[in-house]
Order: sequence, then C-alpha cells, then structure tokens
Amino acid sequence: MIASLLFTWQTFGQTNLSNDTLQWNENRKLSWNDFKGEPLDYTGFQGEAFCMILANYERPNIFAKTTFNVIAVFDRTKSWVNPNAKANNGLLYFQIMFDLYELHARELKKELSETDFGNDLNGVFQQKYNSSMTSLTNEFNEFRKETRLGQDSNTLAVWNKKTQEKLTLLCNYK
Repeated sequence: MIASLLFTWQTFGQTNLSNDTLQWNENRKLSWNDFKGEPLDYTGFQGEAFCMILANYERPNIFAKTTFNVIAVFDRTKSWVNPNAKANNGLLYFQIMFDLYELHARELKKELSETDFGNDLNGVFQQKYNSSMTSLTNEFNEFRKETRLGQDSNTLAVWNKKTQEKLTLLCNYK
C-alpha cells in the first residue's frame, strides 16, 4: 500500500479544533471510518493521513506559572483512503504515524517542562517547538523509508513495538 502523511504543526488557541478531529488516545485506535476525505486518484497514493501537533502556552501574568498544552491530532476530513486499498497493514501504518506524532508531542511536553525560559518565553517556546518538528520529520522519513511506505509488514511490527515502548517511557507526559 502506498501512503503518505501530511505534516502540519502550529500553535493553537482553545477554539481552533474542528469537531471532526481526533485527539490521540491510547484507548482509541484509528479505523477506516476515520478516513472521511475524498480519495484523490491523481496523486499516485492510495491514501493520506493528516496529523498535526498543536501547541500553546498560557501565562496570565509575569508572576504566574506558565502552562503548556501540546496535543497530537488526526483530521478525519482531510485524511482519505482509496476504498480498494484498505488492508490491515495500511491501517497499522497510519496508526504508527499517529503514534509518532503523539510520541513527539510527549517529548515536547517533557522538554518544555524542563526548560528555563528566562525573559523570552515566546522565542524559546518557538525554538523548542521548531526543533521538535524537525525531529518528527526526520523520524517520520526514516519510518517511511524503512517500512517501504507500509508495505514491509515485518518492519512495521518492529516500528510499532519500538514506538509503543517509547510512548510507555513518556507516560507521565500524556
């Protein structure tokens, strides 16, 4: 199965999430019903998953503690699959993608919680965020290459196990 993933990262406010998005949840895996977008036959792909890491912070005043919100989100209306391409390996491939987003969201939460922002909260936050997205992009490209875009089921299983182990290690940052 040939598949791709669109990378998006941005900061967000409380009202920017669509009702047709899924926030990553360990008790809720992706299903083919989550791919509600119109298939794009001209792309050469059999499907796409649209995932995002959304991040923001709040600090009501200079004396208040800064709180961070970082979430991994799957957009159902922008994700699609060719009906003839639905296979277990394909769904696992997309789930591991979404899991990688959650993994990097947790890593960013951890890093933000350990950072001294000094007098440049916005600048340091943006630098940490950008660095996290670069790391995600690099790992995602490695995942795509090693799994041959989800066609290598043995390598998919290895990536799934490795990603689940890393998520467990960062369970304090759900």
